[in-house]
Order: sequence, then structure tokens, then C-alpha cells
Amino acid sequence: MHRLFTFSINIIFLVVLLSCRGNTGSEKAYQNSVFDAESSVPMDFMDFYMKFHQDSLYQIEHIQFPLKGMPAMAIDLPLDSINNFYWQEEEWKVHKPFMGNEDEYLKEFRKISDHLISEFIIEKQMGYGMERRFSKLGGRWYLIYYMDMNKLE
Repeated sequence: MHRLFTFSINIIFLVVLLSCRGNTGSEKAYQNSVFDAESSVPMDFMDFYMKFHQDSLYQIEHIQFPLKGMPAMAIDLPLDSINNFYWQEEEWKVHKPFMGNEDEYLKEFRKISDHLISEFIIEKQMGYGMERRFSKLGGRWYLIYYMDMNKLE
């Protein structure tokens, strides 16, 4: 049963990854997005976000490595491994714009402050998702946290 569950999750993750690679129009990157109702996401963030997904060198330059986060399917890892997990530049896989079906996925930006934005992409049926946090440091936006596909509470 556990292997079937893990296999199903890996298939979902693969579908998400493959769907991210097909975007050619930058305006499509914002499809299915939900913005915090109290305040809008800053325009300079959206400009950054678009360039972050179009230019791999720009992306690497705007990630604070080692990057705090959580690997995919971390439920199988010891708690100590999860709490001390960091993504390394050498193993980074370039992120492309997400192009999931709005009936199956929710993409949401949450403005925490003028200098902190969280992004969630959630598979609606099973409740698996990823989170990225971006922060404006020294006048420039950076990816400061990345949680790969995991069960969300």
C-alpha cells in the first residue's frame, strides 16, 4: 500500500514538473493566480517573477544558496533531516512557469509584507503542494525558501 501511495505521488510530481516546462508566453505564468485580498503583490515583484522563470542565470543569481527548504515527499525522512535541509546550487533544477489546469491546481500568492511574498501551488484533490518564499533584500528580490511537493496540512 505504501509503495502504491509513493508511486501515485511521484506520478503527480512528474505531471507538475512536465507541465512547468511547456510555457512560452510569460503572461500565462500568472494564470490561475490568487492574490491576497487585503493588498496586491508589488509590481516590481511580478516583474522579478517573470524574469526569474525566463532566465536561468538570473534565477541562480536570485537564490540565496544554500537555500532553506524541504525535499519532495519529506514525510519519509527523519525530522532532523527535514529541519536541516538546504538546497545546494550544484543540484538546483531550474524552475519554469507553472501551467497546471485550474480545475486541478490552485496557484496562490500571499503578501506577508512589502518585502515578503509566499507562493503556493496546490494539487486540489489530494492536497499536495509546494511553497516558495521570496524576499526583497537590498532592493532586489530573492528566493529564500523552497518546499518541494509535499502533503499540505
